[in-house]
Amino acid sequence: MAVLRQIGVALELPFEVLVKHFTASYSAARAALLEAWRFFRSRREWLAASFCQVVYEAWMDEAVALGRLKAPGYFADPLIRKAYLGADWIGDAQGQIDPVKEITAAEKRISLGVSTVTEETAAITGGDFERNVPLIKKERRLLEEAGLSGSAKAAPPPGGANGAVPPAKPDEAPEDEDQPEKGEQS
Repeated sequence: MAVLRQIGVALELPFEVLVKHFTASYSAARAALLEAWRFFRSRREWLAASFCQVVYEAWMDEAVALGRLKAPGYFADPLIRKAYLGADWIGDAQGQIDPVKEITAAEKRISLGVSTVTEETAAITGGDFERNVPLIKKERRLLEEAGLSGSAKAAPPPGGANGAVPPAKPDEAPEDEDQPEKGEQS
């Protein structure tokens, strides 16, 4: 145990994360994961700047020089080159211990102007908000056409604000769209 704790200190990782054994409270587990992610983020930024961006720039230089990509002004103006080479190296999302609390916190950060929907999408799912918008629009249209228009809109969790899901009533069977409707023949 002592050796493992010292390894964790040397790697800048909390003991719980190093051995993947969370026995404390939610708050303690979250604090350990946040501390670990601070370490991961610093290493990720170093790798992106020292390796990923360098390789990307070398690839882009060659592609433009050989004429594989058309980038007017790329070699003529350093500002234009910098604009072409702008990249965000995001990586995997952090993961969540309690998704409801994480989403609530994200909503508050967005509403206060501390963060943007684009930043929160990248942080929570690793996704791209601008790419998601057309998909969300399409999904909502399809749900509306199917008569399920309320399904894709922001709604409180089942059971209200506390998230408690009410038990299913015994006389209500779950609907399955693969099952034939009453009166239909299979």
